[in-house]
Amino acid sequence: MNVSMGKRWGMLLISFSALIGVFIPYVGQSTQLSSIIEDLGISHTQAGLFGSVTALLGGIVLPFAGGLVEKWGAKKIIIIGLIISIISQFMFAYTPTYPLMVLAKAIGGIGVGLLFVGPYTLAVQWFEDIGNNGLALGVMFSSDGIGTAFAVYLYAYVFLVMDWRDGMAVGGGFLLVILLIIFFLLKEPPKLQEEKDDYDSSDSDNKIGFTDYIKVLTTKNALIAVSFFVAEWGIYAVVGNWAPTIFIEGAGWSESLAGFMSALYALVGIIPAIIFGFISDKMGKRKPFFVIAALWMTLSVTLTAIAIANNAFLAAAIFMMFIGIGVYTGMPIILALATETVGSKRIGLLNGIVLGTGFLVGGFVYPAIMGYVKDITGAYTNGFIGIAIATLILAFGVSLFADDVKKTSESGKKITS
Repeated sequence: MNVSMGKRWGMLLISFSALIGVFIPYVGQSTQLSSIIEDLGISHTQAGLFGSVTALLGGIVLPFAGGLVEKWGAKKIIIIGLIISIISQFMFAYTPTYPLMVLAKAIGGIGVGLLFVGPYTLAVQWFEDIGNNGLALGVMFSSDGIGTAFAVYLYAYVFLVMDWRDGMAVGGGFLLVILLIIFFLLKEPPKLQEEKDDYDSSDSDNKIGFTDYIKVLTTKNALIAVSFFVAEWGIYAVVGNWAPTIFIEGAGWSESLAGFMSALYALVGIIPAIIFGFISDKMGKRKPFFVIAALWMTLSVTLTAIAIANNAFLAAAIFMMFIGIGVYTGMPIILALATETVGSKRIGLLNGIVLGTGFLVGGFVYPAIMGYVKDITGAYTNGFIGIAIATLILAFGVSLFADDVKKTSESGKKITS
C-alpha cells in the first residue's frame, strides 16, 4: 500500500479524536458524583452503577462490534457509536429520575463499546502493512491519558459555571463536533477499500463466522490479553469513576484539583505507551515489556491501598500515577502481540473480544464493588487490597505464560519464538 506517512498519521489522529470523546460519556460524571448523590439522595453503591452499567453494556456490545467492523468498516461503527453517545449524554443530563439516568448510561455503554473497537481497529489497519502495530496502538492507548485529563480535569471547569445537568449537555455538544469531524474527514486505508471492491460474498474465506470466534477464544495469547485487560480496565474504572470522589471526600480537594490528580493516572501513560510500543516493534519482542509492566502495576496498587489506609491522599495520587505507567506500557504491547498471533483477518474480532471482556468484567465489577465496599466499611481501603490481589493473578501471573511471535514473511505468516 503506497501511502505517505503523513496520510497514515492524519487518519490516526482523526481516529484518536473519537477516543478522546468517548471518555465524556464514560467517566465525565466522575467529578460530580458527590453532587449527584446529594441531589438525588442515592447511595455510593447506586452512584457506582453509573460507571458500571456503561461498562456492562459496552462489554456486551464490543465482541459483536468487532465482527461488525469487519463487515461494515470501522468508520461506520465510529459514527454510529458517536450518535448513540450523544443521545445518551443529553438523556443523562435531563432525565429527572435515577432509574432513567441509569438507563441513559446503559445506552451510552453501547456507544462507548463501538467507539473503543472502531478507532483501535482502524489504527492497526493503517499501520499493519509497515509493521508498526505497536507504535500505532501505543499512540491510540495514549488517548486514555488525554481523554481522561479532558473528561475528568478540563471538563470539571464547565461545572464551575453551571450545574451538573447543564454541564453534561455541554459534553453532548462536544461529541457532536467530533461526529462532524469523523463524518467529513476520516477515511479507511485504500488497500482495505480495494479488498471491499473485490469482495465476493459467496467466498466463505472472506466471512467472519463462528469458527473465527472460536479461533480467537482458543488462542493462548488472545486469552492472556483478555485477562490483562480485565485487570487493567478494572483499575481504570475505579480510578476514573471513584478517585475524584475519594480525594474530594477524604482530602477535601476541589473538584478540579481532584479531577486533575485522578487524570494523572492515565496522563502519565502517554509516553510509555508510545515509546515502549515502538521499542517492542524494533526489538521483535513483546513479552518482557508487559510482564514487567504487570509486576509494576501490582506493586503500585498495593502502595495505593496502603496510602489510602493512612489518609495519605497525595501519596495515593502519586502511586496511582505509578499504576498508570505500568498499565499503559503493557496494554498496547499485549494487544499488539495478540493481534500478530490471530492474524489480520481477525483484528476487529480480537479487539472486540479483548476490549469487550475487559469492559464487561473489569469495568462493570470493579467500580460496583468499590461503591459497595465504601457503603459497608466506610472506607475504600479493602477495595484497593482486592484490586492488588486481582492484578497479581490476572495481569502478572497470567502474563508469564505468553509466547512472543515473529514475522516470517511479508504475507503475514507467524511462528512462535
